[in-house]
Amino acid sequence: MTKTSRRIQPWLWWIVLVVSLGVIYWLAVFQIFTGEHTMVIIRRITGMTENHAYAMNVIVRKSAHILTYGLLGVLLYIVIRQHAIGYAWFGATLIAVLDEWHQSFVPDRTPLAQDVLLDSLSACLFLLIFVYLKRRR
Repeated sequence: MTKTSRRIQPWLWWIVLVVSLGVIYWLAVFQIFTGEHTMVIIRRITGMTENHAYAMNVIVRKSAHILTYGLLGVLLYIVIRQHAIGYAWFGATLIAVLDEWHQSFVPDRTPLAQDVLLDSLSACLFLLIFVYLKRRR
């Protein structure tokens, strides 16, 4: 197998990006993914007290933000054909802003500036790690 045959075609990355954006939108629309609802699920599954379930809920939800926007930043970097890490970071941050703005219109959702900051920092960190590892190869 040659090196070029192992590469994923650019149009496939675009499909992955569009699907990822759709999933982010979908997660913001449905009330099942609100903080209160996920805490109830955590309490049911684990039997934790309300305080412990609250802490676990914060950890799970913020970890989801870190992973989602970190990977989104890397995906944007790949899609724009690695021209500039800044564009990928800006794109991920813009999507985070739009996602939080969108949540302001969804019942039982709370838009948070802290989430935009976390999402932006996550994208930046993942991008820096990705570029560093790519250059080491």
